[in-house]
Amino acid sequence: MKVVLAMSISLNGLVARENGEEDWLPSEGWDEFLVEVKNFDNFVMGRETYELVTRLYPDYNFDKVTASKKVIVTRNKDFTASVSGYDIVHSPEEALSLLEASEMNSALLIGGGKLNSEFLTRGLVDEIWLTVNPFILGGGRPFVAPETFEKELKLQSCEQITKDRLLVKYSVSN
Repeated sequence: MKVVLAMSISLNGLVARENGEEDWLPSEGWDEFLVEVKNFDNFVMGRETYELVTRLYPDYNFDKVTASKKVIVTRNKDFTASVSGYDIVHSPEEALSLLEASEMNSALLIGGGKLNSEFLTRGLVDEIWLTVNPFILGGGRPFVAPETFEKELKLQSCEQITKDRLLVKYSVSN
């Protein structure tokens, strides 16, 4: 199973303000996300990301996204999504097993930072795709939560997708 970690980040590696708001991200970023979900036909996210986005953006969130598999990873055994259509699992490996059982050969990992770190420390990420936005936040949520690990990356491509934004793709040495 190929796992692609895809995030839209500030120049200094943050994905959101401390409170989870992403008001500094351009609207075309959501459209780009929808294209990737269509290509992968799935996405994997952490519970905190799901809860923050659905609370902050009630009319414009993951509930409205069409995919065969929408997976939420949480340690909370009692968690349920606010609407149907999600698979709830309790580890990165369980998420990947679920997708493999559905005959999918790739996974789109969309965060948050804690879940990204879980996947990376376990050697489960094959590629990292970062959309770098022309914005610096003085504080906020990093795309990778602080953990004790290191990963060597190899640049695959760097594309200017708009006047001010770059899509940088790396392969991960596991």
